[in-house]
Amino acid sequence: MTADAAETIQRFQPAEDYQVFVDGDWLSTTSSFEAVDPSTGRPWAVVGSASAEQVDRAVAAARAALPGWRRTSLATRQAVLAAIADRVEAHADLWMRLLPTENGRPVREVALADIPSSAAIYRYFAGLVRDHRGDQIPVESPESLVYTLREPLGVIAVVLPWNSPLITLANKLAPALACGNTVVVKPSEYATASILEFVRLVADLVPPSVVNVVPGFGPEVGSALVGHPDVATVTLTGGGATARTVMAAAAEALTPTLMELGGKSALIVAEDADLDRAVSDAAMGIFLANGEACIASSRLLVHERIADEFLEQFAALARTIRVGDALDPATQLGPLVSRPHHARVREHLQTAREQGVTLLAGNEELALPEANSQGFFLRPAVLADPAGRSSIAAEEVFGPVAVAERFSDYAEAVARANSTRYGLAAGVWTNDLTRAHRIAAELDAGIVWVNKWFDLPAGAPMGGVKDSGFGRELCWETMLEYSASKTVNIDLGAPRFPLWG
Repeated sequence: MTADAAETIQRFQPAEDYQVFVDGDWLSTTSSFEAVDPSTGRPWAVVGSASAEQVDRAVAAARAALPGWRRTSLATRQAVLAAIADRVEAHADLWMRLLPTENGRPVREVALADIPSSAAIYRYFAGLVRDHRGDQIPVESPESLVYTLREPLGVIAVVLPWNSPLITLANKLAPALACGNTVVVKPSEYATASILEFVRLVADLVPPSVVNVVPGFGPEVGSALVGHPDVATVTLTGGGATARTVMAAAAEALTPTLMELGGKSALIVAEDADLDRAVSDAAMGIFLANGEACIASSRLLVHERIADEFLEQFAALARTIRVGDALDPATQLGPLVSRPHHARVREHLQTAREQGVTLLAGNEELALPEANSQGFFLRPAVLADPAGRSSIAAEEVFGPVAVAERFSDYAEAVARANSTRYGLAAGVWTNDLTRAHRIAAELDAGIVWVNKWFDLPAGAPMGGVKDSGFGRELCWETMLEYSASKTVNIDLGAPRFPLWG
């Protein structure tokens, strides 16, 4: 990357400091924090942090807006969601400057993933609005008519992560609005600006108070929101530690939760795999989004007959990946999101070395221009741990770090893939159709890919098992997560039993 390449796309500059968005208004705050550009290590925005009183006001506003929004026509909800999708696409320039500045997502990925995926999610749930319905229940008595209605839950507390904020917001906001709920969003402190710019962008499409945003930190703002007695459901995408804290606070108010959590996902590469495609796919699985993805293929289980050739190609590819400023179109791997996270990933690598794990790629010189010298950059790393006994083979690193293991027996490979406490995604590369189906059935994961990775089309359920969470997003089932069934039981003239008199 040349010294001036980072200026190919202009860094995002906010017009003013960010505030709290409640009841259709922008509210000032008494405390704030700085947003830091991961590519430069320098602050680029000031974000107001909501108070507990403002969180309470946001929930009250969403609750007050609920009766009106839930009574909107199907056509209105469809039109709103479709218009949001159009608005996201029409402002591609905003996202291509903002997302890389905010969390280090390479700008080329914003165009390929964030914008089209977000728009597709809103359009998908716009289509489901008219298919969201109850059912008629067959019962024994011909004098009874029993049917169900699907009704919105109420105020949904949305707790977002910092990776792919535009997509994760769509995963939650689209079905919540489609079902007739209102929403209070608590963004990550590392990805708040994109959420506030989003609500600014669509404010004229959604009635006031239907969507509210309360920025800030978890212990203060998040705790006040998820433990609020007027919240109907809490939906979180994040890590296990955060999930346990959120669930404990929600439990005090008997509030149900929907959790999309982390993973340590294994890709099994069979001896008959198309090697070139499998190597390329494995690289996309771990290095897309800077490796900061819950569904990353961070474990590679490679058959011993092809392991040497596969790892030679995979490590060689990793060494060629261009690391640089997230706003440079030539960049293939951007910076990690923050200085503390950068340090945590490096600690994982250091521990792996101390445990005797071999570093096949990742120790190459990282030459950056002066403008990026304080950024949170890391070379993509490939580690060889044939038996998979190191801690890094089991722990979620959440960075561009792949751990390669070897196997000789497929039952052993599946057992090792299932051996972690996670169960979000898994995959297998093979040309044997029988093997593909059998392994897919045996893997403990909410998503299993065969001869591909990182494909999440709207309509395909996304979610995990074990410590990777519960509930499903991105699909028809999601509408059930954001609504409740009401039974209507009507008497059609059945004789009454003479119990009294």
